[in-house]
Amino acid sequence: MYKPLGYRWSGRVDGDKEEQLRWHQVVEYIDLERVSDVKPGICIIGFKSDEGVKRNKGRAGAKEAPDEIRKHLFSLPWHFGSVALYDAGDVECLGDLELAQDELKSLVSVIHGKKFFPIILGGGHEVAYPSIKGFYENRGKIPSIVNFDAHFDMRDYSSGPTSGTSFRQIGDFCKTRGEKFKYCCVGIQKASNTKELFDVAKEFGAKWIDIEMIRFNPKRALAELSAFLDESMDVHLTICSDVFAEYLAPGVSAPQPFGLQLTEFLNLFYLVVNSGKLTGFDIAEVSPPLDEGFRTSNLAARIVFKVVEAVCLTKFKDLL
Repeated sequence: MYKPLGYRWSGRVDGDKEEQLRWHQVVEYIDLERVSDVKPGICIIGFKSDEGVKRNKGRAGAKEAPDEIRKHLFSLPWHFGSVALYDAGDVECLGDLELAQDELKSLVSVIHGKKFFPIILGGGHEVAYPSIKGFYENRGKIPSIVNFDAHFDMRDYSSGPTSGTSFRQIGDFCKTRGEKFKYCCVGIQKASNTKELFDVAKEFGAKWIDIEMIRFNPKRALAELSAFLDESMDVHLTICSDVFAEYLAPGVSAPQPFGLQLTEFLNLFYLVVNSGKLTGFDIAEVSPPLDEGFRTSNLAARIVFKVVEAVCLTKFKDLL
């Protein structure tokens, strides 16, 4: 069920001059089912869903993430001039995951149609499927996908979608259209994926950069990701928060003791966001009830900040 945001952002106020503003002072609230002519900018929408995580037998709590991540965005300083910032509210899954995904897909299509850049706050990683399909619905093509994740999320979905099936669903959709499936998963761990899942990834022509390459051969990791980006026109970036080491992101469905360190992540992340090719972004599987000191939510908010910064510099630089 879609609902525009039912509360107002609030936070620290240092003044009303442009150079003093924070996110809560510039955000505008919109209803995507009624929005009229507004200027292009950044549009945040939440996907409050635990259903995919539950179906995937993970630890629930991700449906609380959109509100918690917003709280960590409220008082961040606004460095982005007259670029518009919109909050479009949330799609909440009330048990019917497929219906919620279809609703989010349609709303993301509206976001693209308004020339907004979408920032989608999950929810479980089932958020990626409608985020990407929303771009297709508006543009008629599937973007290349960069997924920072310890898992491929290419499980069988014959019994229904879960948080672990988004990219197999997209891969199958590409097959039906005779379109190449362009998918690169960054941060893969053998300890988190069966051999069958590696075989499925190979069958679909997916690319991956595993944790060992990132850690012990970082130049090759950067080169492989750079080559993938060079072959791409449009890029959707999606991040599953379990890609990070557990001490950085304890509040996730599947914590990773051997996950990415922050510098390892940033070297690759900056390559993607600074490419000028981003069409959309989602972040998934932050679980506030499991989050010690809200470290994972705060990390997610800082990642959102850096995505917005890069998008403003590449897509909205005339408004800075």
